[in-house]
Amino acid sequence: RRPTSVSPTSLSTMKLLIKPRLQKDKWSVYWKTSMATRTLTLDSFELDVDPAVVTGKQLRATVAAAIGLQPEKTLCRLEGFVEPWELAMHKGRELDDDKTLKDLGVEEEGSTIVTVRKVLVAEGWKIIQEDDEDSDTEEDDF
Repeated sequence: RRPTSVSPTSLSTMKLLIKPRLQKDKWSVYWKTSMATRTLTLDSFELDVDPAVVTGKQLRATVAAAIGLQPEKTLCRLEGFVEPWELAMHKGRELDDDKTLKDLGVEEEGSTIVTVRKVLVAEGWKIIQEDDEDSDTEEDDF
């Protein structure tokens, strides 16, 4: 069951239309970069929030829980991946982590929020040796 409320005790809640996306990046372990990206559109749903209390970060966490994704802080980064795991946008602008939705201009009933969660799919190989030696091929090795 999806949670439908961030602050259920508040009297000034409003409904948001959440349009979640899942961005899958094929991550090269060797090159330490994304080699291909595919974005999946998940089912939209409504969420009740208090715009004067809820921040961008809280909204993203609530949406992740609602669609069954693990919390952002528990995700494991692959070497070279430095981008944020999640983002939320309203009218093409990214919502700041620490500002309330009201401060960010999200005050209209039925406002659309697009959220994106990045998922890394590791591809490739990397030689891991038990000693601290480099695993690169040196000119002397030829």
